[in-house]
Amino acid sequence: MSTAEPMKDPLPIPTGFDDLPRPSHDAELIAVAALVRAGAEDDAARAELADRIEEAARRLAAEHDALKRRLLASLSVNHDINNALVGVVGNAQLLSLGPAASLPGVKERLEVIAREANRIKQATLRLSELKQALLVEGRAQGGDAS
Repeated sequence: MSTAEPMKDPLPIPTGFDDLPRPSHDAELIAVAALVRAGAEDDAARAELADRIEEAARRLAAEHDALKRRLLASLSVNHDINNALVGVVGNAQLLSLGPAASLPGVKERLEVIAREANRIKQATLRLSELKQALLVEGRAQGGDAS
């Protein structure tokens, strides 16, 4: 079986959080920050604004952590995909060694399977790299990203 060069994926996996929806608490933090900038009239008002900022920041952090956990769980499918891919490639290789490989069109179909399996393998490698980058980012921020 020949191994073809992997095809470029037209939809690369994102490497950051730029495309993710912004949490709803961002607007609240911006509004409260504007109030703080405008200046509160007394200590009680400043304390209330500080409490609101802290609570919004806690909710934002919890939302961020939950999103990251869901993303990491989603990226864990690369292991399952690789396991299934081993079976597909192994069976295709067995077919290529047997008498079925001499039937019209079978060899070409087996080469397509090998090429597409290679593309899937490349995609799972990118998923693994993205997951690893998220785990490293989580550790760097002092959080438990696992």
